[in-house]
Amino acid sequence: MIKYAINLRRQGKKLTSRITESVVFLRRFLGAPRQVGSVMPSSPYLTKAMMDKIDWKETRYIAELGAGTGVFTRSIVRKLREDGKVLVFEIDPALKTLIETENPGFTVYGDARNLQEVMRKQEIPFLDCIVSSLPFAVLPPRVTASILDAANRGLKPGGKLIAYQYSKHMKPYFEKRFESVKISFVLRNVPPAFVYECQKSQ
Repeated sequence: MIKYAINLRRQGKKLTSRITESVVFLRRFLGAPRQVGSVMPSSPYLTKAMMDKIDWKETRYIAELGAGTGVFTRSIVRKLREDGKVLVFEIDPALKTLIETENPGFTVYGDARNLQEVMRKQEIPFLDCIVSSLPFAVLPPRVTASILDAANRGLKPGGKLIAYQYSKHMKPYFEKRFESVKISFVLRNVPPAFVYECQKSQ
């Protein structure tokens, strides 16, 4: 009975946390749709589809662009090897604070265009992988190009950019910068999403 009550309490806390995240996410979307890009945080199905494309044994340095409420951040921190390091970027102040509050001592950086500058400061020579939730299709074209170019330069040869979008609009932009671009579809997400697995040339 005691175990049941404890489990029930834990489930209640998780549900409250998810509701809080969804409310914050929706408010930020209504206030800045170009920054947030969606009305809901990513589903567990989209999270799994993204994380499954990463070779965690070979991943030491990873960056997350557009962390939102930290849905992917939590999975990355859990899966990353002990000697690994993650750089998290989120430009929205409220969402940035949400992640930093959940992870005391954790630094969340702002503009993803500064990726290489942050890498230099953190003495990270290259990135094995980049995970992106940025709404590239609705960002100003110059900003999108600048972020994608920084991501490409920051990745090691053969490194991957894993990104999701809500259309195939970005396909030619990814193909312009990466040797291989594979696309999969995740229906169980609001809205359904396309997952891009972009690999840099060796």
